Amino acid sequence: MMKNEEKKLNIYKIMRVLHRDIGFLTIGLTLVYVLSGVLLIYRNTDFMKMEKTEEKQLAASLSGSEVAQQLRIRNFKVEREEGAVIYFKEGHYNGDTGMPVITRKVYIPPFDKLVNLHKVTGAHSLSVLSLIYGCMLFFLAFSSLFMFRFGSRKSKRGIVMIIISIVLTVVIVAFV
Repeated sequence: MMKNEEKKLNIYKIMRVLHRDIGFLTIGLTLVYVLSGVLLIYRNTDFMKMEKTEEKQLAASLSGSEVAQQLRIRNFKVEREEGAVIYFKEGHYNGDTGMPVITRKVYIPPFDKLVNLHKVTGAHSLSVLSLIYGCMLFFLAFSSLFMFRFGSRKSKRGIVMIIISIVLTVVIVAFV
């Protein structure tokens, strides 16, 4: 027969159950974010990328700054101009025809979707997923404080580990 205290749902039991279940839900999202994060570490290489060429009709006789504005290429810089042709890092623009040819390195499918998920901003439709994932991670961190009764030896050790991780993070961010 169980004691009356053991039958009651206390905060520690509730938090352990929620921590376990939310933890299992979070595993899939974490694996996706880990994979896309690893790909982003090597974004300045050609790892898992292919070349993609695109053409897009623009108005004829545009200046370099107008081409940059129309194509929305980050860090656009005119390398040289030969007649009506403007050359830039990603390709060229023919001022006579108004046709730019842009060649970029893009991630191969389905890795392109994973990387885009990792780069989601507030305006993106998937930003809700990132927000939910962030909240789930916050809850897992917070609920881990309830794995052991406050004041116990294990609880005190956990708080020390939290302090160490915060100090390490501040030191790494400050000096790297």
